[in-house]
Amino acid sequence: MTRMVMATAALSALLLLIGTAAPLHAQHDDPNMEWVMDGPLYDRLGGEEMIMGVIDDFVAAAVDEEPLKGHLKGVDQDAWKETLLAQFTFVSGGEIEYVGSSFKESLAEMGIEEASMETVADQLTIALELNEAWPEDVDELLVALELKEAELTEEEMAEEGMTEGEMEPGSSQDSEAGDAGGEATADSETGDAGDVTVEADSDAGDAGGDAEASETSDAATDDGPRN
Repeated sequence: MTRMVMATAALSALLLLIGTAAPLHAQHDDPNMEWVMDGPLYDRLGGEEMIMGVIDDFVAAAVDEEPLKGHLKGVDQDAWKETLLAQFTFVSGGEIEYVGSSFKESLAEMGIEEASMETVADQLTIALELNEAWPEDVDELLVALELKEAELTEEEMAEEGMTEGEMEPGSSQDSEAGDAGGEATADSETGDAGDVTVEADSDAGDAGGDAEASETSDAATDDGPRN
């Protein structure tokens, strides 16, 4: 009985260890498909199979989209998809050696200008969402493809604000001048208050002297000879 308990405890510890060491996955709607939640973007998007599904949906939509279809007419879609797969794999951290044009450069070579890049980004976003990509991964791929700018973190925003404050000309000098002006005003007011006090003391002294003189005169009058 004791051996059985010990064996059960050892098995439970082993299963717990295996579960802890296993890679973290995100389960989507398809019970037979798993996406890695950490690691390179390439793995988080689901690898070559899922990225190819994104490309298929993107190309199918792009060739029918009004601002784009005129430039994509007559394009060899299979060859373009192979190029897109290489570009997406490269920028997302997949194991591939790619030295060709970037995604935006290849679109420019087809005649698709910067003004149409928002449409490209919208269609690619839809294709990624159709293939169950996480919103964070969608943004990361769009940034990697230079279709949008990366958002600043709170730390980066704080650092940028500090830099702007340091770069404002004359702010420190104005502050120091203001402090000096305040001190000068305070000193002046204190000096004026001192003058008032002195004058008040002088007046009080005069009043006291007059009172004493009056009392002395009265006393002399009272002590004088009486007829």
